Amino acid sequence: MRDSTAQLEKNLGIAGDPRWELVERIVASPCFVKSPRLCSFLIYICDLFLQGRGDEINELHIGEALFDRPANYDASADGIVRSHASRLRQRLDQYFSEEGAQEPILLLIPKGGYTPVFEPRTLSTPQLIPFTRAADPVAPPVKDEPLTPTDRNFRSLWILSLALALACVAIVYLLVHPRGAAGTPMAAIKHPLWGKLFSPDHPTLIVASDTGLTSFQTLTGRKVSLAEYLNGDYRTHINTSVGTTPDVVNALGSRRYTSMVDLDVVTKLYQIPGISLGRTQVRYARDLRLNDLKSGPVILLGAQEGTPWVELFEHRMNFVLLHDHQRHSFMVINRSPRGTELSRYEADMVDPQQKVYGLIALRPNLDGFGYVLILEGTSMAGTESAADFVFDDTRLLPFLEQIKSPNGALPYFELLLQSNSMNGSASQSEVVAYRTSAN
Repeated sequence: MRDSTAQLEKNLGIAGDPRWELVERIVASPCFVKSPRLCSFLIYICDLFLQGRGDEINELHIGEALFDRPANYDASADGIVRSHASRLRQRLDQYFSEEGAQEPILLLIPKGGYTPVFEPRTLSTPQLIPFTRAADPVAPPVKDEPLTPTDRNFRSLWILSLALALACVAIVYLLVHPRGAAGTPMAAIKHPLWGKLFSPDHPTLIVASDTGLTSFQTLTGRKVSLAEYLNGDYRTHINTSVGTTPDVVNALGSRRYTSMVDLDVVTKLYQIPGISLGRTQVRYARDLRLNDLKSGPVILLGAQEGTPWVELFEHRMNFVLLHDHQRHSFMVINRSPRGTELSRYEADMVDPQQKVYGLIALRPNLDGFGYVLILEGTSMAGTESAADFVFDDTRLLPFLEQIKSPNGALPYFELLLQSNSMNGSASQSEVVAYRTSAN
């Protein structure tokens, strides 16, 4: 690692800058999180710029620091920096047109150079939702001192971002807490799937994924097991191979982010007629405990990489999602192919119009007497395709009717879906394969 990169570890003064927080949200977003090189590129140039070292941002320095090129290499013959910069601009355009469409600040990298430009803009609601616990410390008030016009601009943006974050927390609070009389009895839901997951007799947990953990694994190139996630060992010794400093990676891994798809799923779940609001809770993946998976029904959102609790159920599942960090691709492993089925289904994370896969799995909970519903995908669009299927009764009910037992009981099942990612959203999916089991 070059001296310029090592120097980044010594300066964390930009941590509270709203522009740096924007960079953190971008690299934690679904369209960036599977591209460690582009994440490192963006972090590197923005870190230098925000530290007042913009004069160090040039093609030679980037090539040396991020792509292991020798000092003063011939950049005219080696276009690796230019090609990655072009891809970076495309991904930024994708981010700000999709999950970052409501960001308070716009980040650009004008053609002809590599120096980032931050432009404020009007926003209405953030797309990457930070989870904040009530016990988290509140930031100290800003001292009353003279401000330059630039300072006022970013101070206003910071206040607006904070207000929106608090609004999101309030929304989650309203969702989690009952809005009716706590003692009002609820009739059982007659839907064949939701009736098993929402019952007046048992509380239901909805678990949102940890996008910060996903970013951590992408930038370090290694998988974090559930055991490491629970004890925090994965952040003790951080090795990066893509030019990102351990301090930056650790900061991203510790942030409490989830995806907009997860929030959309939570919203739709709370709109299901007849559910007991007072017995339904939203829990962040990092706040879940093993005992939570032993009693009542649970809905897990996202793949094992962002929701490590999925690991507890994968050993008995036929379809398992796997992230190949070396090839920067996601795949679905089919442990027991049947007929014309493939043993693996690969999703290329580079092509913005790539095939994506969604997986729906209904499994027994750890005690074997309740249900766990897993909605996961090879990307945000893949998870969205799984959610679209379960909320569409015109597709879900015929499938459940097809797989039900002779006595009318619903068996445990796994359903693999394939669709295309159209600008980050899933197109109409098709069923690739499914499995049923008694346990």
